[in-house]
Amino acid sequence: MTGFCTRQATRHSAGTALIRGLCLLALLLPGLAAAAQPPLEVIDFQLRWKHQFQFAGYYAAIAQGYYREEGLDVRLHEGAPGKTPVDEVLAGRAQYAESNSELLYERLKGKPLVALAVIFQHSPSVLLARTDAGIETAHDLIGKSVMLMNAQTDADFQAMFRREGIDPTLINLQPSSYDIEDLVSGKVAAFNSYLTNEPFYLQQRHIDYRVISPNTYGIDFYSDILFTSETELREHPERVEAFRRATLRGWRYAMDNPEQIINLLLRQYQVKKSRPHLQFEAKAMRALILPDLIEIGHMNPGRWQRMAEAFHELGMVKDTRALAGFIYDPNPPSKVERLQKIIALISIGAGLALLITLLLLASQRRLRREIQRRQVAEEEVRNLAFNDSLTGLPNRNSFIPYAKQKLLSAKRSGERLALCYIDLNQFKQINDAYGHQAGDAILIHAAQAISAHIREADMAARMGGDEFVILLDGVQNDADIQRLTSQICRAIALPLRWGGAHLKVSASLGIALYPQDGEELDELMSKADSAMFMQKAAMLMLR
Repeated sequence: MTGFCTRQATRHSAGTALIRGLCLLALLLPGLAAAAQPPLEVIDFQLRWKHQFQFAGYYAAIAQGYYREEGLDVRLHEGAPGKTPVDEVLAGRAQYAESNSELLYERLKGKPLVALAVIFQHSPSVLLARTDAGIETAHDLIGKSVMLMNAQTDADFQAMFRREGIDPTLINLQPSSYDIEDLVSGKVAAFNSYLTNEPFYLQQRHIDYRVISPNTYGIDFYSDILFTSETELREHPERVEAFRRATLRGWRYAMDNPEQIINLLLRQYQVKKSRPHLQFEAKAMRALILPDLIEIGHMNPGRWQRMAEAFHELGMVKDTRALAGFIYDPNPPSKVERLQKIIALISIGAGLALLITLLLLASQRRLRREIQRRQVAEEEVRNLAFNDSLTGLPNRNSFIPYAKQKLLSAKRSGERLALCYIDLNQFKQINDAYGHQAGDAILIHAAQAISAHIREADMAARMGGDEFVILLDGVQNDADIQRLTSQICRAIALPLRWGGAHLKVSASLGIALYPQDGEELDELMSKADSAMFMQKAAMLMLR
């Protein structure tokens, strides 16, 4: 009996020790597993400015753990006056950063920089001027005090000046104070701004302002570009790929969940902006990033080439050769070459080699189609912004900047212009009687009649509804104007067959002459509109 009890006690002690050992192992395993994982690589990222929604994708990538999944511990550094992202990366104080078009400008000057992804498909950089300052075009800046960051950071403004033939030395350019109060107080006439930021301050204070945008003058640059150095790409290609992949995931999340990012900014980053300001910024950014039309990060090599050529044509750089190697390729030729070598080694016949060649050609064709599709998408976005989708004519957004430029040119050359305002008679009755499709057909008919009878130098646009406007360029005498407008009115009055009926409208047309009737566009449009209504009233009295 004693022996039996001893054996039982021994077994009990052994079982207890085994259980304790298993418990200890269970406690140690997580720690051992964590110790086996490599430590996160610390990455320094330089922002262009202070924390705000402009950098939403990077906050999202950190908060959602996308960087950690790639083995990266990313630390964001705010910008400050005199602290540019390009300088921080070139000095090695940051491995990655975000920059504007000055990135390409510095690359063309020989700096070893590489563009990884484009976040803003269109630049938000503009100049703001108070309405009461009398500044409506870039030429009005001559002799005025204008704040810019510097010639490199504001490369798109420098390109705009050169394209318009404006000598920058004739403008009192000052380094930016980054304080919108300098514009509010009238210390400067124009202030470098972002469409996503400074307009909010002015709107909140009910201050009317004008926007001078390089885009109006044909300077449409990429903005907020993710970039790194050639050294980082050469020495850490896998890290570059991982950082870019996680960043684009973050931007996709931020665009889909803006309110979450706003909460994060207010709670964790203690931004000084209010929630309505951040919401304004998020909404304005969406129109520049176009996340529903274009893949976030997409870079069009042809557009980069056009930007480089613009710098060259304007004399800002010697040539565009440095563009080679500037655009990051997530599938570089070196990878393709290694794959081809492996395929060649395992190839056992000409048939397999032919098959591989056909596959590569098919992939190349798909890539070309994809590039063409995205180019078409970009062009469609531009057309939607500046052309009337029904008639195909330019819209108000196209006509007003164009007309203002023509007035400036006419003022310098002494030419005469005529502005014609057209309104369709009986349009509402046809719309009510036959429906909107018939009304659309009438509008298309009128647009075609106008387009067929204006000269190559003239411009016609649909202003909205059944109203059209024509700018006649370089008219010599009143007889020429009368002849052209009579032809247009007769063409509009021709009947249009619609189903079993013949639809017919007439046109009331008013004319204002430059410079006799005024020298400003608003004044000319008002007088032409009044003349048109007088003609409409006279026609009604004759019935």
